[in-house]
Amino acid sequence: MSKIIRVGIIGTGGMAADHAKKFSAIPGVRLGACLDILPGRAESFAKTHGFKHAVSDVAALLNEVDAVSIVTPDAAHAADSLTVLKAGKHLLCEKPLTTTLADARKVAGAARKAAKSGAIHMVNFSYRRSAAMQKAMELVAKGAIGDLRHVHSSYLQSWIAQPIWGHWTQEQWLWRMQTARGSAGVLGDVGCHILDLTTAVSGPVQAIRCALATLPKITEDGQAVSRWGKAELDANDSALIELRFTNGALGVIHTTRWATGHANHLRCEVHGTEGALNFDLDAGYEILNTCLGKDAVKAAWTTKTLKPAPNIWQRFIKAIKTGKQDQPDVFRGAEIQAYLDACLTSAKTQAWTPVPAWTDV
Repeated sequence: MSKIIRVGIIGTGGMAADHAKKFSAIPGVRLGACLDILPGRAESFAKTHGFKHAVSDVAALLNEVDAVSIVTPDAAHAADSLTVLKAGKHLLCEKPLTTTLADARKVAGAARKAAKSGAIHMVNFSYRRSAAMQKAMELVAKGAIGDLRHVHSSYLQSWIAQPIWGHWTQEQWLWRMQTARGSAGVLGDVGCHILDLTTAVSGPVQAIRCALATLPKITEDGQAVSRWGKAELDANDSALIELRFTNGALGVIHTTRWATGHANHLRCEVHGTEGALNFDLDAGYEILNTCLGKDAVKAAWTTKTLKPAPNIWQRFIKAIKTGKQDQPDVFRGAEIQAYLDACLTSAKTQAWTPVPAWTDV
């Protein structure tokens, strides 16, 4: 397949600029059309990034593109994804795939139908670009650590605690604290990343126990508040997630926006009967630490620096060109939504919760 791939973007907020830049850097890709519900924003975005068209409705966008990148707020992902897939276009959706398991099942069903006609579908779990994570997946799948026994992972941010990216009262952060605006809190926003990263390496989970917390925010004058103006700041901002894997092994994940000293920190460690491995993305996306073979007997670790892995945009376009579906796909996005659903149920019942089926059939 040598023809130019025309890409469209729905939603031209902050993250969309990264999508436009990454697509622009790929040979054989043209920025076809962009769309936003806010008047004038698509036109400005098109001018800045070189889109051929700025359009006012989805139908017009679909007429101008072969593939669509969805960069809208979380609550709009399901409806936009369904529209794109039903039109037979290739889909790259920002994470999380949806905000409910019921919607995830619908999108999975639409993806299954669209794939029969050759449509590629992927979800932007962006930390899959880590070569260390990719190699860890390969090693565990090959049995390098033996049988899984224990996992611990974390995703730590501090932007509520300190204004490292601007104060939390700014609009780009404020909506993430409000369930009324579609936010699933730290669990849905970055918990989906660490659940994907961890279980892609370790394997599937059968049950989850989760605790969520929503803590008072501190204003610039030192006041502790649970509202800001008319906005109720009710989305969770800390999560502890216990995992029971299909072979009975246990694991724990924790994520928060209160981790002073960590701007955006992801780490994963996996232990088995014959070895272990870990990676810390603050140390580098290409650095993998292993404790395997003779090293395991001595509790010694070896550090390997790997070649960089392709990013999600490169892999998405390659999949379109080759016709070979890549990961993470919509089905993986639905599986992660099932994990999130179990987390929310467990947080309410304070009990171990079986992971529900994500499939639509």
